[in-house]
Amino acid sequence: MQRDSVGPQRLLSYDEEMKLIVEAIKKYGPKNVSEIARATGIPTETVRYRIKNQLKDMGIRFHVSINYLKLGLIRSWILLDFSIQSLKNAPEFLDMLAKRGYLTYYAKVIPYGFYIAISTLPYAAISRYRDLLDEFVRLDILKEYRMIDLQYLKHLSLRPEYYDFATRTWSIPWNTIDSNLKKDAKSIQIDYSRSPIDRVDLLILKELQINASQSISSISKKLDIPEKQVRYHYKSHLLGSNIVDGYIIRWQGDKLHLSNKYILSCFLEFSDLLSSDVPYIHKVLESLPFTWMIALSVDRTKLVSQISVPIAFYHDTLVYLSNKLNIYKEKYKVYNIDYYNAESYTLPYESYSDNIGWYADIDGLINIFRERIKATSKAHMIDYVEK
Repeated sequence: MQRDSVGPQRLLSYDEEMKLIVEAIKKYGPKNVSEIARATGIPTETVRYRIKNQLKDMGIRFHVSINYLKLGLIRSWILLDFSIQSLKNAPEFLDMLAKRGYLTYYAKVIPYGFYIAISTLPYAAISRYRDLLDEFVRLDILKEYRMIDLQYLKHLSLRPEYYDFATRTWSIPWNTIDSNLKKDAKSIQIDYSRSPIDRVDLLILKELQINASQSISSISKKLDIPEKQVRYHYKSHLLGSNIVDGYIIRWQGDKLHLSNKYILSCFLEFSDLLSSDVPYIHKVLESLPFTWMIALSVDRTKLVSQISVPIAFYHDTLVYLSNKLNIYKEKYKVYNIDYYNAESYTLPYESYSDNIGWYADIDGLINIFRERIKATSKAHMIDYVEK
């Protein structure tokens, strides 16, 4: 990415500058302006202004990329079908799970009304988490659920080659978008090695998830931890162990697109795959400029992906996927997401102790929900008697 310093240089266009900056942010993060300037050859103050003002105004957002396996955590993909009497309380129940039960994402699927969720669990808690969901069925909170443990989950960034920063428009060459990818789709390699962590590391990660544009000094003040200590943990523990393995950049819609609901988010779920199917499907999804996430189940027979598409490109996107994945048309479903019933949460830092590591009080959580259901049933009985 370093520009050649020998000989005369051509002046870069605004769009070219922005593309260089975006690629550098993926590696250095949005706050490391000096490194971005050094890597791109663009003046420091120009870089700072482009990031702070112009990229933000375009709807470009920055997120930290965390290697959860190195933290000793595994994600699970869960489909939750709430009972009729619990459906109106579903967001409340899901929020309770986020605070105490390792839930890190949920979204309502329209028009069907069930929910997609992602939990982020320590390995030892996976079977007990299924006990929790089984109890939800017994309590008639859920009609049914389906939980798939994910071996691999990858977040993808904006593909700047397909976005014109000067005109703020997408230009997608649908016939050639996968030509830049390697023709031989290789199997997915996964690093299962764990890194030593402590609570300070998790608190820093939590702050970076809330706002990846924060400075170390800002995080230090929020956590009330000396800046020198925060900086050491960030550089030595998080970067040094590749727990933070880069930054994710996404186009999440400027004010016009957001206010007019011009973005559609959906999940694709593939089932009953052969091991030979996975590399090709992964390659197709990775080539799509609007793919946000790709995940693979532990048994490698299921794959899920999230895409977020401007409405103007929704038809072309579906045609592209249909053409590329036609032989798998019986093996995948598309779930459209309700923006107004979706939430993302930080990693479950509250459930970690330096003394014992990750812990999950599943029994305590079950009791909380039992009491909540009991209170709800009692309230309904009182309402009925008074009437």
